[in-house]
Amino acid sequence: MKWLDIFKRAVGAGVAIGIGATVYISCDNKVVGAVMFSVGLFCICAFGLNLFTGKIGYIIDNKNDPECFTIWFGNLVGIVATSALVRVAKPQMVDVAAQMVEMKLALSLPQAFILGIFCGMLMYLAVDNYRNFDGTFGKCLGILLCVPTFILCGFEHSIADMSYFTFGITSADQLFDSFIFIAVVSVANGIGALIIKFLAKPIVKKA
Repeated sequence: MKWLDIFKRAVGAGVAIGIGATVYISCDNKVVGAVMFSVGLFCICAFGLNLFTGKIGYIIDNKNDPECFTIWFGNLVGIVATSALVRVAKPQMVDVAAQMVEMKLALSLPQAFILGIFCGMLMYLAVDNYRNFDGTFGKCLGILLCVPTFILCGFEHSIADMSYFTFGITSADQLFDSFIFIAVVSVANGIGALIIKFLAKPIVKKA
């Protein structure tokens, strides 16, 4: 039952990020879209859902608990289900997402890895800030600052990328490259989270 609950909450997080990715793709103004994307992480933190990039920074604290692999797969299921359904309902999004996919796959793997590290840092800061600040304003401010920052900087978020690829893949040839890209970024997100965890301590601790 424990693993089923972990998986269920991971699927829910995938749905939340899928919705965030949808609003980002739908917005002509990318600043507005980046800010609105934050609704995904807000829902995840507020409802205790399991997001890979929000949990991987605590893998050492959890004694390398393999539940992160379950969470990653659950996120994938939630993302693909959400994005595939929205793609059917809003086919006009495919062209925009396809351009994003081409730009991402044009990156070399070292470039994607570096961009994934910095995204992992910001995601850890957003989640850890939410965990450690008592006030609602402080919790939300961390999300509203970190999420738009990583999006507008072009840093790579492995779970969000799952959504963009689901929306934008237009040929079978892109499937394998997309999987490798997401795998590399997933590892980089984890490394980034662990780096910032090592370098920084929470400003405010729970009482």
